[in-house]
Amino acid sequence: MALLSLPLEIQVMVIARVSSIGDLAALSQSCRSIHRLCDMKTRERFYRIRVGQKDSSINKTFDLVMEILKNPKLGNYVREIVQTRQPSMEHHYVQTAEQRDLSAVDRDLLHAAVRKAGFAGSQESAVLNMLMQNTTKPPGETSEPFMFPITAYGSIHGQIHGTFIVQALAAILISVSPNLESLVMTQPFSVFPGLYRGRERPQEDDVQFPLHRLLRRANAKPASTPYLHNLRKVYMIVDDENMDDRFYMALDFLECATLFDRLPSIESISTDALCDDDEGEARVVLEPRSSNISRIQIHHSALPSNFLVSLIQSCKVLREFQYSMGGRCVLGGWFAPFNARTFIKSICPHKDTLEVLDIDAERNMHYFSPSYFEEDRVDQEIDKQQRAHESDIEDDERQMLRSFSSNSGSLKEFRALKRLSVGIGFLVYFAMGVRENNEPRQPFLLPEALPESLEYLCIRGVREREVQEVGCTY
Repeated sequence: MALLSLPLEIQVMVIARVSSIGDLAALSQSCRSIHRLCDMKTRERFYRIRVGQKDSSINKTFDLVMEILKNPKLGNYVREIVQTRQPSMEHHYVQTAEQRDLSAVDRDLLHAAVRKAGFAGSQESAVLNMLMQNTTKPPGETSEPFMFPITAYGSIHGQIHGTFIVQALAAILISVSPNLESLVMTQPFSVFPGLYRGRERPQEDDVQFPLHRLLRRANAKPASTPYLHNLRKVYMIVDDENMDDRFYMALDFLECATLFDRLPSIESISTDALCDDDEGEARVVLEPRSSNISRIQIHHSALPSNFLVSLIQSCKVLREFQYSMGGRCVLGGWFAPFNARTFIKSICPHKDTLEVLDIDAERNMHYFSPSYFEEDRVDQEIDKQQRAHESDIEDDERQMLRSFSSNSGSLKEFRALKRLSVGIGFLVYFAMGVRENNEPRQPFLLPEALPESLEYLCIRGVREREVQEVGCTY
């Protein structure tokens, strides 16, 4: 094996570059010397760390953190962190008596890690106090059902107290894991959308949710932050164990994207079962061409196209976009309008980079009726739907839509596109193209309207016989 001919130091560096635990396991079985270097038993313990809401989980995670602090090279093994405790409401942390018994040396290590993670002053002492708790239940709280005890938090079953502890552990763990590539997490701030926007962001001395503060600080100044340099993908958990899984759930997904979008290696952000909060504050409009995120996957959700467009127009480069509807109900029967024309115009700046496009939302594109195509009325019907929802659009969002309203393009012009999965109506409309002034379309043969780069095509909603008709002139 050529790897064995390299110096030992180089072999160690090569092994460290293998991010897949499966690939590493296969490599470790190639020979005894490589097996010893891989140290699979230890790597498997640290590869994926889950920080949950149960006492057993927070104590197990704390032990792993202390192992890393005593032997920092173990932090290099951490590739994925899963954090599952979402704040239920906004609240400042109230310090309680420490519950862990650490030696002076271990306490100094933990204190130094808190400072290295960027917490100072009142934040430093508060985060250290969070880490020194071994249960999610604050003093004075009972475990009896249907009881609302009076505690420093006024919470039930340590819901707020436990959130701070879980976030503190996740924050410190991130700060000591330089090779972290994947983060699976809940929204790290209050469930109320818009809470931290503009002047409502927490003051520097406020003791807020530590994971949220660490992520926002790292994203604002990635060059001067010694962690999250290798983070590539983020998955936002929408479901809460206490929620009804028959319905979509709302979270401030756009605001969450701003916690990662400037990181140097970030590639993708994804979620499932998401809906827009139509009763919350105005939806944030992301800064155009500011995000390093290039791959977006949102499945089994119910979102208006303007929500999706805000994400798209923020990308410097867009390589993949996937969105699908279905699977759950919307509380109150709220309708998520999808404007295909606006959507296509929003992706036009990415004709040379978009490789994967998967849209499964034609159930909300009623304007793609065959009769509307025959009568060349599709754009008129889109205009009608747009006017019906005009009052729902805020000024900032309206300005964003105007910024690319003059864009034009058709499917053929997407020169990098390799995989396309869409409904038949969207496919035909995309192939026809969008123009600034809704110019009349000319008849075309669909096979000739496909980009030469295309390797895979999935047409939803047609049978085999109808596929042959699709190849005819439209």
